[in-house]
Amino acid sequence: MVFCCILIVTGTLLLRLVHGVAFTTQCWEKLNGKANLLSDGTCQRINQEYGGWQTYQSDDWIYYPQQYVNVSLTETKLSIATVGGCCAPNRLKPTASIFKDDGDTFEETGGKIVAIADAPLVQTIAVKGAYMHYMTDDHAMNFTLLPSVQMADKHSVFYGIAFDRAVIITYQYRDIDHHLLGNYSTGVLRNSRSVDDVTLPRKTRFIEISIYGSRANPLCFTYIYAGLYVDISKTTVKKISSQMAYALQYLALINFILVPSCFAVMTFVLSSFEFPPPLRFLCRQPSHPLNMCIFIAIGSFIFSQAWNLINSQSVIFDEWLPRAAKMIELFLSFFLYAVYFYPIFICFSASYRSRIANLLGLYTTLVLFALRVTIDLPSFVVTYARDVPFLVLNIITSVPAIVAYAAIALYFLIRIFTFRSCDTCRLKFLEVSDIEELYVRKLFGSKEFRVTRDIRHPWHVRIWEYLVSLIMQRERQKYHSLWSMNTVHWLFGTNKYVRIPFAVKASLTLLIHCLAQLIPVLLIQMVGVGGVVPVHLCAWSPYLAQFQYRPDPMAFAIKSFMLMQIAVYVATLGAGGFCMIYSLGILRRTTKDILRIRRGNYLLFKGKKNNDIDLDDAIRFLGVCVGFGFTGTLYFMVEVSLIGTGIAMIIQLDHLRDTFLNHVGYGIFFMSFFIALIVQMIQKRITGILFIKNGTRFSLQNRAPLLHYWYFMMFTSMTRALTSYIIRTLKLLLRYPLFSLRVDRNAETWSVRRGDGGFVGYCGMLLAEHEYNNPVLLVFIECLLPCLKPPNERIRLCAAHRNDPENPLLMTTDSAKNHQGERSDGISRAKTRWFLAYTLIHNPMLRRSRKRREEDKGKKKGVLHH
Repeated sequence: MVFCCILIVTGTLLLRLVHGVAFTTQCWEKLNGKANLLSDGTCQRINQEYGGWQTYQSDDWIYYPQQYVNVSLTETKLSIATVGGCCAPNRLKPTASIFKDDGDTFEETGGKIVAIADAPLVQTIAVKGAYMHYMTDDHAMNFTLLPSVQMADKHSVFYGIAFDRAVIITYQYRDIDHHLLGNYSTGVLRNSRSVDDVTLPRKTRFIEISIYGSRANPLCFTYIYAGLYVDISKTTVKKISSQMAYALQYLALINFILVPSCFAVMTFVLSSFEFPPPLRFLCRQPSHPLNMCIFIAIGSFIFSQAWNLINSQSVIFDEWLPRAAKMIELFLSFFLYAVYFYPIFICFSASYRSRIANLLGLYTTLVLFALRVTIDLPSFVVTYARDVPFLVLNIITSVPAIVAYAAIALYFLIRIFTFRSCDTCRLKFLEVSDIEELYVRKLFGSKEFRVTRDIRHPWHVRIWEYLVSLIMQRERQKYHSLWSMNTVHWLFGTNKYVRIPFAVKASLTLLIHCLAQLIPVLLIQMVGVGGVVPVHLCAWSPYLAQFQYRPDPMAFAIKSFMLMQIAVYVATLGAGGFCMIYSLGILRRTTKDILRIRRGNYLLFKGKKNNDIDLDDAIRFLGVCVGFGFTGTLYFMVEVSLIGTGIAMIIQLDHLRDTFLNHVGYGIFFMSFFIALIVQMIQKRITGILFIKNGTRFSLQNRAPLLHYWYFMMFTSMTRALTSYIIRTLKLLLRYPLFSLRVDRNAETWSVRRGDGGFVGYCGMLLAEHEYNNPVLLVFIECLLPCLKPPNERIRLCAAHRNDPENPLLMTTDSAKNHQGERSDGISRAKTRWFLAYTLIHNPMLRRSRKRREEDKGKKKGVLHH
């Protein structure tokens, strides 16, 4: 008897579990919009509609109504479980059997008595759509059957002691003319709730499903879901793309050896050719648009690698990396991407020196573009093809990479036909704008020398002064265009006399491109078919719906999914777009910090000018800028999604919300929070009126009453302090992601700031920029360059520059000498002045002397005025 009771309890637990599985399947079907291919998934209309479930005889299969069974082990306790509400073979109708097992092998196999009736439940489904037909003919279409089972009635609990529940499912595949292509049988499935997926034969257009079940202890179906999906690993596109990607990876590695080897040979053979560097980070480098295009191209690879690492998915190197190398895959994979694009960078640097460099650049660009296409093509053809909105969104985000590859290939192609060996063209290729020269001219041309700090006026005075200056400015000059450079400088906080380092421009280009790819991918991952949101909603809705006044799991799941979609769109498009704009703030911060360093202000660094930051920190800037920005943006979007989830649950769970507010929301703690806030406002007003003099902040009046007032108020402030801790914590949670995605910001103390790799990399970049691109030093060196003897090399000019009379390289040696003799006196004076100016700028004693002299003059003027 005890054994039977244990079976009853175990069966009850299984019943509740199976009931949840049935709801999960139906919920997944509704939320994902993937309709059931079966016309009657609940099996309640057997033999009642055309194209639905059919049987040989009308009473072969019946619907068992739902019943409630007491499964309590004691007489004093009532425990109700549900059975039925499902369809199964008729237990009371005698039929022939297609399979029998009398249980003789129970000790060896564990199989109990079972007899499967020869009375199938049959339905034919169609494979519709050109896309489905194409994938079926490609032998990549899988058919899945997801049954949800239940105990038929209370007798099934006792039958389960000696009888197994079993089922046999067969499929017949037919073409468009209903000719038989083949069949498939699952075999005998004992006590199983899952059916293996099958791959459809080619040319399949109809599938006839036949379900044979046991009679004594039937496998009762509460819901049956049938669907088709594409197995991407079996598609021809995936197979061909994998083979091509495998070959192109090795070809890209060969290019890494081939291209530098060609340039090394050219360096030894040709005296006019120098081995090109990939980038010139330590000197002023012109920000060619093509350089940014190359960074966008490499960004598509970097994003894929970063996303795969976050999701613990395989990367393109998994197939051919040795097992030992996979332990350092995180480092090795990004290093290999740098290896892939190294030939393009050096070919671009040498594109003004050799036609061969342009040929090799075009070749390597086409190889990497083909590799990118072979990696992404299966996803666009298979994964996104059936979901048009997500397909369009991913195509839009892929447009920048396509345009970048096209621009790179077009540049090399044009240079192949238009290349001419010309020194003037080489100089123009390397020429940069004279921002540093203008900065020095403004620095030394300014007659104003200010050592005192401006007094900050009240806000209404500042507004009035701003309006007056704006009116005067409009009267003096014409209205500037909205898209003028002044507007751009104002919008991004830059200065026309301060050059943004090339490392910052490259990092921002790479980061924004990666973030633009992250938004649609995360959107699909969250609310796409089989995404995180629908899966978890369907799993938790039966339980969360119990916290409503009127529990309805399906209605709860549908409405919650709508609210969660809004939250996810706000988190991805809204928060992601905000992070892209916010990341541009590094331009404003970099400009300010460069100006501070040039003025001798090193407060940004620990130890000020005696900091321990070196060149190695500057090397890591691009990596940490992109890594911090990508990870911080992902963290911020997930946080906004969680906040949206909390708001959605507050809206949905009305019973829980009201209970929480009744027991906690109106309690002493939360009420004291608002009371303390009001008391603080009143206290501040009383203090200002009774104890502080007008126009001051700390000058006292009524000192004696103040001491008594102070004594009582300092204790009452504890209430405000205890409740304000929550606000402080919430502000920290919301502000930290914004600080984390920008390497130029740091909210930590000096004791731990050195461990922040992002901020240290940013500081290293600033110091390296100041060390090698100091405007005063650069202009001083430019003044010394005419004194150097030019190399005795033959000048090479193209036809256009050979006939240009204003070309400085056409100056003959005699005229150059005469011109140099005429300017020798001026150059000598200029050298002396620059030497003195550079010395005076860096002399702290003279700085203090000038400052003291200005202060003395100000005091004398003040005395004379009085």
